[in-house]
Amino acid sequence: MDVWFDSGSSHVAVLDTREELQWPADLYLEGSDQYRGYFNSSLITGVAVKGQAPYKGILSHGFTLDGEGRKMSKSLGNTVDPNQVCDKLGADILRLWVSSVDYQSDVRISDNILGQITEVYRKIRNTLRFLLGNLSDFDPVKDRVAVPQMSELDRFALLRLHRMIDRVTKAYDAYEFHVVYQAVHHFCAVELSAFYLDILKDRLYANTKEDPSRRAAQTVLYDALTAITKLIAPILPHTADEVWKYIPAAEPPSVQLAEFPAVDSGLFDEALEQKWEQFIAVRDDVLKALEEARKSKLIGNSLSASVHLYPSEETLKQLEGFEQLDQLFIVSDVKVHPAGDRGTGRCASLPRGKCENRGSGRGKMRAPLDRHTGGRA
Repeated sequence: MDVWFDSGSSHVAVLDTREELQWPADLYLEGSDQYRGYFNSSLITGVAVKGQAPYKGILSHGFTLDGEGRKMSKSLGNTVDPNQVCDKLGADILRLWVSSVDYQSDVRISDNILGQITEVYRKIRNTLRFLLGNLSDFDPVKDRVAVPQMSELDRFALLRLHRMIDRVTKAYDAYEFHVVYQAVHHFCAVELSAFYLDILKDRLYANTKEDPSRRAAQTVLYDALTAITKLIAPILPHTADEVWKYIPAAEPPSVQLAEFPAVDSGLFDEALEQKWEQFIAVRDDVLKALEEARKSKLIGNSLSASVHLYPSEETLKQLEGFEQLDQLFIVSDVKVHPAGDRGTGRCASLPRGKCENRGSGRGKMRAPLDRHTGGRA
């Protein structure tokens, strides 16, 4: 009784006596066993003294188990020392692990799990390094390109960035840190690295410095860099602070003082988003065909291949809205055949000029397309 009364009345001793605090508290945070302890005794004393709960909300969490789901104990030798993890991997890795789990249930931690988290951290960090590396000559004041002057691909990338910002902001508000982790990782690994940045490299590296299309791409990269850095700051503060130092014209002096990125709903265009999502489905199937050819050692780099597409009528209409398919697929040439044309003979994935009497003299990338697109690549 004495212990629970002491903890349960702490809101009076703390919140009512410190000018910088206010009663009731915004949040009470404790383990799931405190519904009958701290949370309950605080509620009783709060109602008794002031007629209401001393907190606006409660957040409870489970307990930490080892990698096999066993309770940690010194006798079993399965404990994980947070200080050792920080010394070996860094505090941000441990913080990223905390954000990755659904803490409302019991959570697991082990060297293997931390190894997986390290790989995710590396992907996020390398994405930020790539963005920084391609903004060294970008001045956000004079080089920025307005959205209406951007290509569809750039506008789609900005759209997806703000979809991510919206999802992450809502997840923070709901204390769903694992959703923050998933959304940021997916955006870095899939939306950026595997798609937009992959296509963008020629424009960034080969175009002239002041080329409008290059500056437009840099504008997207700058917005993505600043947004991601702000969004990860609560979880990866050391990494975010390190990145912030190198962002051109970054204000204020610390990311921890910066406002969260605001969602620009004016960028949301359902028709544009659906159009590019359908294209990505086709592109994924083309990349699968290229990968099969690469594994078979029929091609080396994808630029050594020419792609022949045999789409359905519906997919053909979708592809008609895209220019420079060779750049979007990162190949040397793309031939889109009429709907219903299934090609002649048996074709495999071959380098250009080595189709072995199976067509036009260029290697055809042929594999089943996604069932939603209804065709062959």
